[in-house]
Amino acid sequence: MSIDRKINRIQFLTGNSLKFIAVLTMVIDHLCKIVLQWLLSNYWGTMVDNEQMSWERFQEIDNLIRFDLQSIGTIAFPLFCFLLAEGFQHTRSKKRYIGLMLAFALISEVPFDIGFFSAYSRMEGTFPFYLKYQNVFFTLFLGLLTLVCLERFSCESDLPVDRIKSVVLQVLSVVLFSSIAEGIRCDYGMQGILFISAFYICRNHRIYQVLLFLLAYMGATGNQPPLCTLLAGLLILLYNGKRGKLKLKYFFYVFLSSTYPCPVFDSGRTRKILAEMTNCSLSRN
Repeated sequence: MSIDRKINRIQFLTGNSLKFIAVLTMVIDHLCKIVLQWLLSNYWGTMVDNEQMSWERFQEIDNLIRFDLQSIGTIAFPLFCFLLAEGFQHTRSKKRYIGLMLAFALISEVPFDIGFFSAYSRMEGTFPFYLKYQNVFFTLFLGLLTLVCLERFSCESDLPVDRIKSVVLQVLSVVLFSSIAEGIRCDYGMQGILFISAFYICRNHRIYQVLLFLLAYMGATGNQPPLCTLLAGLLILLYNGKRGKLKLKYFFYVFLSSTYPCPVFDSGRTRKILAEMTNCSLSRN
């Protein structure tokens, strides 16, 4: 029995299951990077300065946010890349799929800039825009363009010359869009392009998809895959190739764009209320 057939026997996660896991871990990621990091810098840090909180307690909270909760959030992006590659294969209209991804990128940019870079954009006088970093939808958009090129330059010929030409053009396509992602500073940069390409290239073999994804991670970061990245690979390995009962074609893209911090959080009143709520919670403990 082949490895693929053995894996098929234990695969039970549907596409909808992966979407829900991606959404949940993404919410945790955004909560850490926006709300908890703000509280850490502007509220809990002040409490330490005023001797209302011990330095040890502050470090415990900092470690929980940076090493535990944010690590959980890293599961989301590989799942998004995998589902994007799956969607590209099964969509009825690739042009519509790519157009919608670009639309999501443009719509999400202002709330993304406000939530993550409002302080920098105010310093540079470009508020509410921050032009030095782009949201993850631009990465996914460039990933789809990469897949268009990989599909266009694929070769079914048995002639060695044609196969070599095909491989060279495909590699150049990945390099090109990886460079663009890094050049305009998209979220995750070339990692996203490499992940999406890896999932598409090995689309007919789940085990090879995961292995190439892990190699792409090591090539892009120069590090061994951490536990949560390995967990993302395991979840992909357990995908059974079925969509699931619910029709959630664009649900998680819409949800992702809607969970970028809205300008309301940037208001002083909202932050003051949040700080007071946190203070009450800490007082009870």
